Amino acid sequence: MKKPILIAIATILVAALVCPTAWSQATGEVYLGGFLLLRVRCAAGGYTIDERVNALQLRANNLLELGKKISDFTVRKSGKDANIYADNELFMTVTPADGAANGTTAEKQARTWTQRLRTLYPDAKTRRPGMSGPD
Repeated sequence: MKKPILIAIATILVAALVCPTAWSQATGEVYLGGFLLLRVRCAAGGYTIDERVNALQLRANNLLELGKKISDFTVRKSGKDANIYADNELFMTVTPADGAANGTTAEKQARTWTQRLRTLYPDAKTRRPGMSGPD
């Protein structure tokens, strides 16, 4: 009984250390054709949250280019990170800080976001490319 509680506390402390923005609730939202795709809660790779959101929003919009068909979204481990690919093109790197900010690991968070891409993409591609928020 004590071990799960200690693990939960340790996860929260790690999130606070690697991603202080988790406490401030600073987030940025990325949309896929008007559907909320994901929330970025951590800076990474030298990018602020806002810079990451902007870069990811451009990539999400690019997924919706007219006539472009993505056949597969996959996750591949890369050291401690997990990369999400649209076909064989890198869409996003999910870091341990992203995982911790969401109470999980980088790989599990990447799998969650990848499943969301798979779910939203068929409906989103019928919308006008470039939509970056709700209707």
